[in-house]
Amino acid sequence: MTALTLAAALASSAGAVNLDFGAAYRTGGPWLSAGVSDIPLGRGTFSVTASNRAVEVATTRGFSLPPAGAVSASASAAVTWRGGLRLTSGGTATLGPVALNLGATFFTGGAAEVDPLAAWTLTPTDLRDRGWNADLTARYRVSRTLIAVLGGEFGPQNNVSGGVEWRRDLTRVLPPAKGDDPEAEPATERAGTLTLRLGARAGRGVLGVTGGVTYSTEAGVSVALDALAGPGSLGAVGSLSAADLLGEGSTTRLYLAYEPWRLASAPLRAGAEATLPAGPGTLSVDVRGGTGGLGARLGYSLPLGGPPDEGR
Repeated sequence: MTALTLAAALASSAGAVNLDFGAAYRTGGPWLSAGVSDIPLGRGTFSVTASNRAVEVATTRGFSLPPAGAVSASASAAVTWRGGLRLTSGGTATLGPVALNLGATFFTGGAAEVDPLAAWTLTPTDLRDRGWNADLTARYRVSRTLIAVLGGEFGPQNNVSGGVEWRRDLTRVLPPAKGDDPEAEPATERAGTLTLRLGARAGRGVLGVTGGVTYSTEAGVSVALDALAGPGSLGAVGSLSAADLLGEGSTTRLYLAYEPWRLASAPLRAGAEATLPAGPGTLSVDVRGGTGGLGARLGYSLPLGGPPDEGR
């Protein structure tokens, strides 16, 4: 059964199903794909994508842990036409003040065989042709404004990191309304959030102090900058994201990362990403580059059907 036939069969019974198309080009040739995503599967979703380089299936699932917890998990398997295999799994869990994030990948084929722009993502990608990697991050909310963080990356470059995050809500004073008591405290509203980070990272090929800042506004604009400095270890990562910049419902993100201490990932990574409503679906545009080349991708996601009560 082809992706188009499968999508048509599911559209009448599941309004969340999307038909996805993509075209990309980078050094090494063009890349074309088509797939179906957001297929309901129990408490989660299922997707399948085929391209001229690989076939990939993925699933996500989530459930709650009353009274104050939740768990979500994802898994994917990709087979490249060259015979490579990539198995990826990940999960998040929250229980009260504790939050865990973990991920693992086993592969006998390169990441670029499945995603042509994988080398230059904001989060570094393991670019080896064969191996495994895993990462873990634990967060503990000490108070409403303070969070302790501990993490590790394992595989080609084992290292651990730890630190604290301090968050503060930013407010602005509202002009007094007619009839307000001039002696009363002025009314305020939230204008954004400021987050400061301080910590350290140590491991194979890296040792240094880390620091960062994120500023987010209520309008959907977010600016983040993180840096690492130590003996023989320097690096910086910055990003800017904005909602509705290209029209209502659009998203935009720019990023630049320079991490020369990484051994299995591209040290220099940059990208510009955007999504925006186009007709009945969503158009996506990605341009990424850095160490090793440059690539661009154009995608379109078309929802099939609609909610059960739509059109009644």
